This record gives sequence, C-alpha cells and structure tokens, in this order.
Amino acid sequence: MIGLSSICVLLGLICLYLFGKLRKNKQQLAQALVVIEDVGQGNLDRKIIADETSDVAALCFRLNTIVAEIKQQLSSLQVSENEYRKLITSLSHDVRTPLASLIGYLEVINDGLVTEDEQQHYLQAAQEKAFELEKYIDTLFEWVKLESGERRYHFERIDVCELLRASVSDWIPRMEPQFSYEIEIPEKELFYKADAAAFRRIIDNLLENSLKHSNGDKITIKLTEQDEHFQLEIADNGQGIAEQNLPHIFERLYKADEARGTKGNGLGLAIVQELAAAHHGEITVRSELGEGTRFFLTLPK
Repeated sequence: MIGLSSICVLLGLICLYLFGKLRKNKQQLAQALVVIEDVGQGNLDRKIIADETSDVAALCFRLNTIVAEIKQQLSSLQVSENEYRKLITSLSHDVRTPLASLIGYLEVINDGLVTEDEQQHYLQAAQEKAFELEKYIDTLFEWVKLESGERRYHFERIDVCELLRASVSDWIPRMEPQFSYEIEIPEKELFYKADAAAFRRIIDNLLENSLKHSNGDKITIKLTEQDEHFQLEIADNGQGIAEQNLPHIFERLYKADEARGTKGNGLGLAIVQELAAAHHGEITVRSELGEGTRFFLTLPK
C-alpha cells in the first residue's frame, strides 16, 4: 500500500510539473503570437522574450532572427530606393539643361530669328546638346543594367593593344583642341579574355572623366605588360583630386570633388569599377592637388 501511495504521489507531481510546463509554454506562445501580430503591422523592433529553459525557446529565438533579417533587408531596400530616387532626380536635372538648350536652338531656327549664316552655328550647337543627351541616357541604361544584373557579357580572346588603339583613335579629335597627348601601346599582341564593348566603355569613361573634369592640357595613355598582369594607365596633368575625396570617387552619384568640377552625372567611374570587377580586374587612382590624376586598370593574365 505504501508503494502504491508513493507511486500515486509521484505521478501527481509529474502531472503537476507537466501541467505547469505546458501552461508556461502556452503563455510564451501566446506572447509570441502578440509580438508576431505586432511585427505584421510593421513594428519590426519587437522581440519575443523567452526563457532559455523553455521548450519553445529555440522557436522564439529563430523568430527573432527572422524578424531582424527582414528588418535589415527592408532597410537595405529603403536605402536602395532612396539612392534610385536621388539618381533619377540628379539625372533629371542633368537632362533638363541640355534639353532646354536644344529646344531653344531649334525654336530660334524654326521661327526664323537668325540669319542663314547663324543657322549653321545654331544647328551645330543643337547637335552637341543632342549628343550630350544621348550620352546621359546611354550612361543611365548602362548603370541600370549593371544594378539589375541584366548586363550580359560576351567574353572572348581579344588583342588588348589593338582594341586600345581603336578606342583611343576615336578620342583624338576630341582631345586635340585642348589637350596634347602621349600614347604608349606595345607593338606586339597582348591577348586577354574580355568583353570588347565593356572594355571600350571603361576606356571611354576614363577619358571622358579626364577631358571633362581635369582642367588640364595633357593626357597620357599607357599600356604595360608585367609578370602577372597588364596595366592600363590614363593620366592627366590637371588640378588633381583632394585626398579626402579619393576614397569616394568610384561611388555612385559622387560629384563633390571641387578640384575636378561637378559637371557630369556621377555614374561614369562607378560603371568603370563594376566593369573592371566583371573582368576580374581592379581600378585604382592616385592624385595630388595641382599635380594631376592617374587612373590604373589592372587586369590579371
């Protein structure tokens, strides 16, 4: 009888323990449900408080982790959305000025407000503004493709020297009115697996940057072959870039470098960095105020 009584007491204690544990788990699940409903309403700062010894502790901790990850992702999306809004605002401003000038030139010609001799001048000015608009739109599309991951590369074995000669030759007419130039490209063939269009875009953006922003009068273009890599250097003798600005010049929309001016959409060098990375290369810069700027594109063999 005594043994049976002990067993009954023990069973009673076990039942009380299990009932208490079940009740505690139920309370924590109810609290977790309240928090989750609050999170569902947009309050991502809520956390589920759980006893580490609880049976549902692992579940509560995991839910907290998921909420934290969602908050981080939403924060990143918000930053990205703000950056895109800033991008569109900036580009809209950049596009509006040449567009207004283009319309103005054409209206003056159409309304017969200029002589025949002046018409040619106005048509040339209108054409320059049209090319400027085309450049802005082309740059925007290139960046959007890179950001969305829709940029498709066609890598093939190309002679970097020949591609560089072809690219630079297109720029010589633009350089000659203001810049002297020094070009050093090896006579031999140097082959590299690259996307020709993307590679030309890198060259174009670097030269565009020097012509627009350096305020110099000489550009140096040099391609060298080293043991482990090729290196393309594009340098100018302009005003240079302040040391505090150098870490930021490859950032999207960065246009705060007073020494090199603010004309431009702030995407050119950001695109260069993206395309260089796609070629397993690296773009770096060295500059001193009053001494000019040197860009280095390094490509591994």
